[in-house]
Amino acid sequence: MADFYISGVRRDNAGQHIQYVKIIKAGNGEKDASINSRQFVAELINAGKTSFQTINYVNDKWVYGAMVHVIDGIYLTTDPNDTKCDDLGNLPTF
Repeated sequence: MADFYISGVRRDNAGQHIQYVKIIKAGNGEKDASINSRQFVAELINAGKTSFQTINYVNDKWVYGAMVHVIDGIYLTTDPNDTKCDDLGNLPTF
């Protein structure tokens, strides 16, 4: 289990890079979600301060996804394969 869950993403105008993520604190509902920059989340993960996991709302329930990692100090990914791009699976956009 993670400290926080990422339930959505907002990408740049080109649709390539994540700029913001929607975050839900573990134990809270979506009504308490906050929007934070990708850079801030990457800094927290890099500092070892907290952990993030993806989460999707499917068939009226929350489904936990993969743990989130950071590549090259800035890219958020669920697959730490050293590919330099933002990849959080199929999270919805907001």
